[in-house]
Amino acid sequence: MWLIVPVIFLLSWRMTRRWGQALNETVAWIVGYLATAGVLWLTDVGGLDLVDTRPNSPGAILAILGGFLGMLVSRWRWKRRGGHLEPRTDWRKALIRGAARVSARRSAGGGTAAGSRTGSAAGSDVAAIAGRLLGRAAANLFVPELRRRNPWFRAMRALLSPDEARQRRQ
Repeated sequence: MWLIVPVIFLLSWRMTRRWGQALNETVAWIVGYLATAGVLWLTDVGGLDLVDTRPNSPGAILAILGGFLGMLVSRWRWKRRGGHLEPRTDWRKALIRGAARVSARRSAGGGTAAGSRTGSAAGSDVAAIAGRLLGRAAANLFVPELRRRNPWFRAMRALLSPDEARQRRQ
């Protein structure tokens, strides 16, 4: 039973591509599941015997469906707020921009202030070179023109987002 929650999280993330919304939908699924299971348990304890509440009975299926109903409500509210229209934050591009800024500052400013004080120019040169290498490696990985040449990267991207792969083929 405990394996269902991570699968629900992955399903939500796959459909929305947003970590926050995937977490919200997972919590909504858990709340819906617990609420439905609680109602079924209360009817069983109250003596109504409509549905059996054992884990291998139809009551378990009803509780899981109640979880998906909670997930559906969360998705509906998110779309109503316009969450699906907001652009996603691309942490990879932000990381590349940050590395480029640090590299540009170090190469333009002649190193860090600490390196200037100690008189160690070699330390700042190594840091600048490492920054440039990191920037180049990130560019090779995330720049679209360079990415198209790598068949492994294309295969992984097609696996993770089949919609984009389908659009490229057309």
